[in-house]
Amino acid sequence: MSHNPLTGALALLKQVNPGAYLNAFLAYASGRLRVTKPRSLPLKLDIILTKACNLRCTFCISYGSLTGERWMDFGLYERIARRLFPTAFSVLFCSGGEPLLYPRLREALKLAQTHRTATIMVSNGMLLDRETARWLVADQSLHDLRISFDGASKETLERIRRGARYETILENLAYLTHLKRRQGRVFPRLSLRYVVMKSNAPELPEIFRVVAPQGVERVEAVSLIVANDLDFQESLFNHRQLAAEVFAQARCQARQYGIALKLPPLPGSDAGRRRCRQLWEFCQIDTDGSIRICYPSWRQRLGFFDDGFERVWRGLHYQRLRQTVDSSIPYFPYCRHCYVHQGFNQKSSHHQELQPEAYTIPGLEDLQVPFNERRQENLDAWRSRERLH
Repeated sequence: MSHNPLTGALALLKQVNPGAYLNAFLAYASGRLRVTKPRSLPLKLDIILTKACNLRCTFCISYGSLTGERWMDFGLYERIARRLFPTAFSVLFCSGGEPLLYPRLREALKLAQTHRTATIMVSNGMLLDRETARWLVADQSLHDLRISFDGASKETLERIRRGARYETILENLAYLTHLKRRQGRVFPRLSLRYVVMKSNAPELPEIFRVVAPQGVERVEAVSLIVANDLDFQESLFNHRQLAAEVFAQARCQARQYGIALKLPPLPGSDAGRRRCRQLWEFCQIDTDGSIRICYPSWRQRLGFFDDGFERVWRGLHYQRLRQTVDSSIPYFPYCRHCYVHQGFNQKSSHHQELQPEAYTIPGLEDLQVPFNERRQENLDAWRSRERLH
C-alpha cells in the first residue's frame, strides 16, 4: 500500500504554533554559533509522564518502583506546558515507560493541542485498545504514533518484548487505521520503531510485508546500544557484514511496499558524526521535574523545572556544557564517547557499560541517580507491580 508522506507533513505543519518556528530559527542559529546563553528555548521536548511499563523488554534499562515519583504530577505537566509548549515545535512522550498507562494521557495530549505543539508518542501497542483508538482518532491530538516492534515473527517479537502479544498489537494497529480511513482522518500517523540487533536483524526486511496491511507509513530502525548486563554480541558493531546485507534488503522491501524507511549509519563507519545541537534544541523533563540534556545523560540531572526552567537552561552548568561540548575535555564526560562526535566506528558508542563513570558530571553528585543493574531493577519493579495488583 502506498502512502503520501507529503499530505501528512503539510497537515502537521499547520498544527504548529508560529512562535515555534521563530524559536526554531533562534535555536538553530544559537547552535551553529555555539552561543552559551541562548535566547531561544528548547524546540524539541521529551516529557516523561510515567516510567511504569506493562512489558519487560530484554534490552531496556528498567527504572525500579512503579509508584510515587515514577508518575508525573499533572499539575507539574500543566506548568511545563504553559511555559515551554508555545515555543516548542514538538513534544515526545516516551523514555522509559508506556505512555498509555498514564491515566490523564488524553488530557495531556489535548493540552499540547491547545498550545499548537506537535505531539509524538512511542508505545508498545499492547494497550492501544478500541476505546483508546476511538478517542485518538476523534481528538486528532496525537500526530505521530510510533510503535515499538522488533521482529517480523511472533517468536522474535515476544522473545525480545516479554509480555507482548504479536497478534494483539497487529490487530490494534489495523483497527486504528480502519477508523482513520472510515472517518477521513490524518492523525495519528503510524510508524514503527525497530531496535535492530544480531538476533532480529535478519527479520528487518520482512517487517514491511507484516505491517503494510496495518497502515504503517514509516519504519525507523535504530541500532541497539548495549546497556548493563545485555550481551554485547547482540550489537551490530560486531556484525558489520550482516548489517550491510540486511540494510540493503530492507531498502528494497521498503520501496516495494511504499513505506518510508530510516536506517542508522552502518556500524564501524564515520557516518553519523556531526556537531552536537542537543544543548540548544532539546530537553528532557523526567517524572519528578528533573532536567536532562540528552538521552545518554539519564544519570545526570541538571536541576528541576520548578526551580525555574530558565535558571537551569541558561545557568552555569548548561553554559559550561555548551562551552566545552566540542573540546577534548567536555563538562559532561560522555560527550567524548557519543556517536555524534565519534561516528559509529567506536566500540564505546555502542556499549554503555564500558565507561559508566562518564555518565555523570564530577561535582554534581547530589543531582545524580544510581547506575543499577538491569536484572535487579526489573525484579524489583515487577515485585512492586505484583503488590499493587
